[in-house]
Amino acid sequence: MSLRIFFYTAVEGELVNLSRAARKVWQEYGELVQVVARSRRRGPREEGVANLAVAADLIVVHLMGGPDSLPGLEEIIETAREKDIPLAVLPSLGEEGEGLLGMSHIPPEDYRQVRLYVGYGGEVNFTNLLLWAAGRYGAAAVGFNPPQPVPWQGLYHPDCPRPEEAVAFLQEERKTGRPVIGILFYQSHWLAGNTEFVEALVREIEAGGGVALPVFLYATKKDELGSRGLAWVVDNYLMDNGQPVVDVLITTMMFAQTMATPTFGRVPESDVYRRLGVPLIKAILSLTPQGEWDENLRGLSPLDVVMNVALPEFDGALITVPVAFREEVEEDDFTGATLVRYVAYPERVARVAALALRWARLRHKPNREKKVAVILHNYPPRNDRIGCAFGLDTPASVHRLLVALREAGYNVGEVPPDGAALMERLLAGLTNEREWLPAPELERRAAVRVDRHRYGEWFGCFPARVQEHLARDWGPPPGEVFVIGRNLLLPGFLLGNVFLGVQPPRGFQEDPVKIYHSPDLAPPHHYLAYYRWLRDEFGADLIFHMGKHGSLEWLPGKGTGLSAACFPDLAIADLPHVYPYIVNDPGEGTQAKRRSHACIIDHLVPVMTRADTYDELAAIEVLLQEYYTARTMDQSRLPVLQQAIWDRVTAAHLDRDLGLAGKPGPEGWETFLEHLHSYLFEIKDTLIRDGLHILGQPPSGEALVEMLLALTRLATGSVPSLREALAGLAGYTYQELLSRPGYFSPAAGRTYGQILMEIDDRARDLLAIFAAFGFARQHIGRVMEEVVGREDAGLLAVLDYVATRLVPRLTSTRQELSSCLTALEGGFIPPGPSGAPTRGMADILPTGRNFYSIDPRAVPTRAAWEVGRALGEALLERYREETGTYPRSVGMVVWATSNMRTGGDDIAQALYLLGVRPVWEERSGRVKDLEVIPLAELGQPRVDVTVRASGLFRDAFLNVIHLLDRAVEMVAGLEEPEEMNFVAAHVRAETAAGIAAGKRREEAREEARWRVFSDPPGAYGAGVNELVTAGNWQEARDLGEAYITWGGYAYGCRTFGRKAREIFRRRLALVEATVKNEDSREIDIFDCDDFYAYHGGMVAAVKAVKGVAPRSFSGDSSDPQRVRVRTLEEETRHIFRSRVLNPKWIEGMKRHGYKGAGDLSHLVEIAFGWDASAGVLEDWEYEALARKYALDPDMQQWFQEVNPWALENIVSRLLEAVERGMWSAPPEMLQALKELYLEVEGEMEGRTEPAPT
Repeated sequence: MSLRIFFYTAVEGELVNLSRAARKVWQEYGELVQVVARSRRRGPREEGVANLAVAADLIVVHLMGGPDSLPGLEEIIETAREKDIPLAVLPSLGEEGEGLLGMSHIPPEDYRQVRLYVGYGGEVNFTNLLLWAAGRYGAAAVGFNPPQPVPWQGLYHPDCPRPEEAVAFLQEERKTGRPVIGILFYQSHWLAGNTEFVEALVREIEAGGGVALPVFLYATKKDELGSRGLAWVVDNYLMDNGQPVVDVLITTMMFAQTMATPTFGRVPESDVYRRLGVPLIKAILSLTPQGEWDENLRGLSPLDVVMNVALPEFDGALITVPVAFREEVEEDDFTGATLVRYVAYPERVARVAALALRWARLRHKPNREKKVAVILHNYPPRNDRIGCAFGLDTPASVHRLLVALREAGYNVGEVPPDGAALMERLLAGLTNEREWLPAPELERRAAVRVDRHRYGEWFGCFPARVQEHLARDWGPPPGEVFVIGRNLLLPGFLLGNVFLGVQPPRGFQEDPVKIYHSPDLAPPHHYLAYYRWLRDEFGADLIFHMGKHGSLEWLPGKGTGLSAACFPDLAIADLPHVYPYIVNDPGEGTQAKRRSHACIIDHLVPVMTRADTYDELAAIEVLLQEYYTARTMDQSRLPVLQQAIWDRVTAAHLDRDLGLAGKPGPEGWETFLEHLHSYLFEIKDTLIRDGLHILGQPPSGEALVEMLLALTRLATGSVPSLREALAGLAGYTYQELLSRPGYFSPAAGRTYGQILMEIDDRARDLLAIFAAFGFARQHIGRVMEEVVGREDAGLLAVLDYVATRLVPRLTSTRQELSSCLTALEGGFIPPGPSGAPTRGMADILPTGRNFYSIDPRAVPTRAAWEVGRALGEALLERYREETGTYPRSVGMVVWATSNMRTGGDDIAQALYLLGVRPVWEERSGRVKDLEVIPLAELGQPRVDVTVRASGLFRDAFLNVIHLLDRAVEMVAGLEEPEEMNFVAAHVRAETAAGIAAGKRREEAREEARWRVFSDPPGAYGAGVNELVTAGNWQEARDLGEAYITWGGYAYGCRTFGRKAREIFRRRLALVEATVKNEDSREIDIFDCDDFYAYHGGMVAAVKAVKGVAPRSFSGDSSDPQRVRVRTLEEETRHIFRSRVLNPKWIEGMKRHGYKGAGDLSHLVEIAFGWDASAGVLEDWEYEALARKYALDPDMQQWFQEVNPWALENIVSRLLEAVERGMWSAPPEMLQALKELYLEVEGEMEGRTEPAPT
């Protein structure tokens, strides 16, 4: 009787070798053994592993990553013990497998034998395992060999499959002088002959004129086994005498190989890729079948996003596209197993190989011959907004880049003397602005043209789906956008071998009607012609996109793992792509990495400084100080001072800010003063940006001191807050001072807020004196003695941190520019973390690196849970203060960027409102489950939550969307009183309504539980900002309807992008409060139109469907230890007073000329958008904007000198606010604005005269 073996594995690839072994044994010995094999993909669901195990004489279970890696393991263990069946539960050979022998049911010596056979793997070892088992556990003893070690690493080439043969072959190939492309792949794939994708890459590289150098390795270093690990492989196969023998390295390996990520516990060997020093390109082996990927706009699965994208980013890999898909190739007759292989996808293989070869040639081509494209973003596509990167002085940065290129031997022609001159040259030519120029002048200004027939040739090569999409949205090629006569006109000009261009318009402003119904609008023909010209006609070797952010990475297509029919892929093609990007925006930078294979070079945030008070606010502060002095020195003056204070307060409209209907009486006066002082302190103590950052330029002098002060305001890890350390030295409790800044301390003779300002001033003095000593550690004691009179351990820790880490890292800001040159020379840009440095995250510095984000499986983190819970509590408390009740339903706006920065504060808040908490794995910190918080512990009703997630959040955190969906399902199924579980109440009511409308119960209940909505698959945005910018709307209802159109697609565990606009509308009809949280003052709701598009749009949408606006809130976790919630109107006023109207901020922007003016113009547009969508501005705010930005003579002169288009847009928006009834402007102010507009309009028309040639 033959021996029956059940083999159950988490390592699917080894089933191929097991199948071959079973076939070989059958051919030689007949029915000596019968093998039944299953993987975790097949077995537990269809058949039940216990049923297969019970019929066996020997059970072998092969885990990967612990007991949880195989479903049904407990059943197998129980079956083996009950039936006395020998069982070996094995770890991967490189894992310790602690406790697995105890789970097994087999003698230890046999366990070790089986472990070696399976661990070494390969057809020979599996054959001998079966032969050994036949004698040991069966009735027939036959000859067998002991376990045989196999190569754990080695060279491979399809023409010389044996490693020893490949060595000599590849050594000869390297001598040809052609570009060499290394390929890393798993030893298990080599062992199983699962190398089709390697061969495909090799053939494409060779066809493109390169040499392929494939290397296989076992991922875990185990010297005792002969597995040398990645560092050894790099040193011995990819380097020679410390120099790389490859020009580029393609890796097909999953996870992060060189860095320990927060949720991946393998200890890294070293940062070997940095030492190798060549670009690292991630070619994706997708875990899903090609057909599944091809048919959906999701692209990669959530598991693929983690293993093939998010974690490899920690290595500094450039993320590309799938080159092969995991396919079930056959049902094996001998084992019953489904055999899987990676099947190559030729077109995507060709894309990755071509990209690798282009990066490789950068290492061979002389700098003098390289052609470089530098692209400036331009949104909206007007002349005031060219180079509109957030936080970056783009013209000055580009000028510094051009100078650096010239010094490095690039042909840059005649570089203008500075950024201002550069912009003058650019603006004198063709731009995206067409309002003021007739067609002949546009054509005359165009330095670059594409013949319509040439574009027709390119169009003819586009995939059929793309051609159909373009023709549907823009007509037959070449369309009408920037088409004059026989040419398409492209904006930009040449400086030697450098093309300085303006990114072409995305298209929504070209045809505003499409905004209402086409969130997936294709880019115009002109857009694709522009990028194809860069590649095929100009011959760019590399493209720079300058700063956050452009439109390329947001074009329609798959979320990740793009195809040839995805517009970002079609546009960028195989061009090396480098993207300087602000370090505090990991989400949108990640979008560029994943959808346009961008190499990020992160740059520093602008210098952050304390807002202080100014104008009328400063005058009130003076009066308050006089009042406190008079209270103790001359009380007869108090009534006069009270009236003076009140007059100033009402003149500045602060009574509105403080919610006062009139002057407080005697009994409420002191409370009023405390609130007023607290409010002024809050404004004064807010961090605001002092100007813009210039690429590669570290802060220096006073700016360096201000930046250090901002970076040490909060604790960083174990390093305490500088202000807190100084407060303790002065005998105060820092948190107590912060909790009541308006409280007047009789003992101190001043308010807590004044004490805090003194502490802040002392901190500044301390750092300024330290700067005078060159931040030298040996002078720390002297500095402390001079400022505080003694040494202190906490203060010592902060100053040591400043000297040894912060100052050197800020000085290293210079590498932002040197990294650009490194990329151009085909070098490796090392990875680094991202986030908001001033939120206690200064350790993310230095910049100049290719930032990564977060492991999606860890969201929300334990720390984020604490912050999110506090945000939830604060939101409910604030709502109850205003209404006396709990909100039954809350609408939340959730973005990827903020959750990447915080680890998931927003998600934690949503879960807390639902009354659910995460359960984490102890070792890794990954979220493994959810648990319901009992009502007795929760102490409040479960609040319904409807989430409007951004398209980027959908792509990056689909697993988190599934988590939220599960939370809703759990809560909806609880048997609790309706007044304590609003989720269940709403789901039951809507399910009943669905059934009454004729839906099946299951369908009705499923739809009733949908709570996460986003854009249609493959699309991005909320649509509201596009309408506001285009002016194509009549009333706020139009904006709300667009919001529903763009965001009315449901996502959950069982649905992906289901069109559900009516269901979204019903959810919004239930919403009583909306919220979006802000986690950093480095960026606020007046910095980007997405803020009002998403949150203001939600307000407009709720009002459109309910007839009444919801209460709307903004959460603030910029200090995670002191979260707070403001109303949207309060947050608006806070930003207006601390930044928008602050001369300190305005002067900072004025230092940056054209770019600063463009940012001021954009701010006014954003303020207008907030008011249009959410009605948050009052007349005094419009008046203040008009006075400060438009009607001030000095500002007018400055605008006219540096950027007159900005002034035109500011005045135009203010007048539009009047025309739409949003602002009742004083008649004399309105007349002044009209006159100014006519004057500026005349200036614009004057610029239509022919430019000098």
